[in-house]
Amino acid sequence: MGSGSSSDGASRIESLKASLPVSRDLTNTEETMQVLSLADEILASGCDIEEIKKQTFGGEAEKPAPPVLVSAVGAAESKLLLQKCPAHHLSCIFAMYGEKNRIRTKAEHENGQDFMTAKVRQLEWLFAGQTDKTWEIVAVDDGCPDNSKDLAKEAVEKGNLPNVTILDLRNAYNEKHPFFVERGLDEACKKSRKGGAILYGLLHAASTKPFYPEGKPRLVMYTDSDLSTDMALCGLLSDGILNKGTCMSMGARYGSPGTFLVKPPDHGAAPHPQSHYEQPNMMRIVLRHYVRVRLLPMLQGIYDTQCAFKCFRAEHLAAILNDVKSMGSDFDMELLLCALLFFQKQGSEQAKLCTVSPTLFTEDFAESNFMASSDDPEKPNKTYAGMMTALVEMHERYVDPASEDAKAAKDLVEFCKGMTWETYKKMHDKLLERGPTLFDHPFPLDELKAAAA
Repeated sequence: MGSGSSSDGASRIESLKASLPVSRDLTNTEETMQVLSLADEILASGCDIEEIKKQTFGGEAEKPAPPVLVSAVGAAESKLLLQKCPAHHLSCIFAMYGEKNRIRTKAEHENGQDFMTAKVRQLEWLFAGQTDKTWEIVAVDDGCPDNSKDLAKEAVEKGNLPNVTILDLRNAYNEKHPFFVERGLDEACKKSRKGGAILYGLLHAASTKPFYPEGKPRLVMYTDSDLSTDMALCGLLSDGILNKGTCMSMGARYGSPGTFLVKPPDHGAAPHPQSHYEQPNMMRIVLRHYVRVRLLPMLQGIYDTQCAFKCFRAEHLAAILNDVKSMGSDFDMELLLCALLFFQKQGSEQAKLCTVSPTLFTEDFAESNFMASSDDPEKPNKTYAGMMTALVEMHERYVDPASEDAKAAKDLVEFCKGMTWETYKKMHDKLLERGPTLFDHPFPLDELKAAAA
């Protein structure tokens, strides 16, 4: 941004807006590293981050800057916040399944992201110059038939990458790990869809004595294997727990100002609420959120419950994970619920449960290993109707039936319980006529009932 006048900084930003690519290419290593070099430039300029956000995040009359620059602003803010944190150690967990392509370089495969190297470089950049703070990566093979584990080891050895531990979920079966025996883990790990690997990594990080001095706070986060969320943003997670004093912290891909969704190869950083309005399932997501925060009120203020960018204190994990039963794609939600309930029982007030930090998220359509697809045109309605039933079940499991929260939700529970997908479709299609609708729209229950009739 230049270390001169504010006009120099503004001129540099305008130049970058004109020259940077309109979207993101997660397979372009040079582009990934450019995020960090631009973040260094922002930090060296001494410019106020909030002022740079005003110049890059867009507004009603101006679209956001290219995603490389928006990402750089986020990384710079993350590093500044990490510098304000006390000494601590951060363990970073991610699951690997079918990573025979993304783990390679672009030269080796068209979808190669070289993500092992990129994640290490992002964390090295973030923690550089802060000797009182340390980090490690724990990558967990989720029973991958393509041998992600050995490909990861190869990448670590080839790049001489530091601070990386590679685990295999199949070892939990072979060692008859009590946690996974209780949850019915099979030898091929087919019952796990990312969840088992993440839980194994979290348990490992919480119970293993690492290489840093005792007495230093230990934080454990998890993320996805790809580069959709930059690891340089981990300072936001540390800040939430160690500076803001909340029990846990997490990122958000959508739902609040400061979030950006990038859909390569042609689309730039779509801000909130544009990214929400452009969702093909916009009204379905609104309805899910409406029901979710009323049946599970501990989730108030959290729109993106599935975001794989969550962080905990290591000493809390054993108690939290003890109540997590799922190893499937819904484990994110269950883990979040179990964590929030644990903190509430410890006496934490709602405002101190969780810091949610907005992030830029780049969709990775080419290599999405944990997504399901279907030729059934009614699949979305069937899926979201099933979520209504699942939310009722979670309400009955996690909310005390004698509580005021349960009494307040009683009529909505009755309405949602056993809802067929045909009824759900009728309600959704009618409400969709409203047009663009934000997450917190307060539908009267009578309006939902009338739409479903």
